[in-house]
Amino acid sequence: MKVHDVDQTRESYFETQIAASQKKFNYCKVSTRCVARWKEIIQKNNAGNKGPIICMGTRNGREIDLFRTLFFGGLLQSLLVKLLEVRRYAFSSRFSLLESFGKSDVKSINENSVVGVELNSEGRRKDVHVGSFDELPLEWEGKFNIVYANTLDHAQDPHKTAKEWYRVLAPGGYLIVGYPGEDVNASLVDNIGNITKEDILRLFPGELVYFNRFGNCFQEVIIKKVKTE
Repeated sequence: MKVHDVDQTRESYFETQIAASQKKFNYCKVSTRCVARWKEIIQKNNAGNKGPIICMGTRNGREIDLFRTLFFGGLLQSLLVKLLEVRRYAFSSRFSLLESFGKSDVKSINENSVVGVELNSEGRRKDVHVGSFDELPLEWEGKFNIVYANTLDHAQDPHKTAKEWYRVLAPGGYLIVGYPGEDVNASLVDNIGNITKEDILRLFPGELVYFNRFGNCFQEVIIKKVKTE
């Protein structure tokens, strides 16, 4: 793992990340197939409740909608969302309104909630906490049974970020991490490069449930947080 060696202030880091989010605001790398696959894997390992769920760095929030629909929505809505999905560089829907029903409220999180975190205020929705994904509310300690992120390469400090994501993950919960391959170099926007599976396992110690080197745009890891006595 390579961490960019240019020293950024917190303010300049935020400015850089918000500008990058704005540039790719409508870009969603997550597809219905991804979420359906993750759901199936987690179901095989844990037959209990799957929520609440949180997504880190959500831009326009489509990945929140997909997790909510495929984990907690009806069969008909899930099927229609899959059929209406298109890929034109990124993933989107021919009828995005269908994915918007039943949004959760970030101020009132329950076992069926799916919420997100986004630094760019343009991503503000009732189910999105506007802020940095490495400074989450204290009351979210152990709150979420699933934490999803494909934004580790945007972290200012990967160790601080990993600690914060694990802090809000419930014991026995599942962390889903998508990350660029080993040949991706760090930059001012993508602060972390050359990430490997071994790096992920060092940052997030737990039970390795799943690894996919050839996911959509990412390598994918699912780690179960081990319960402690």
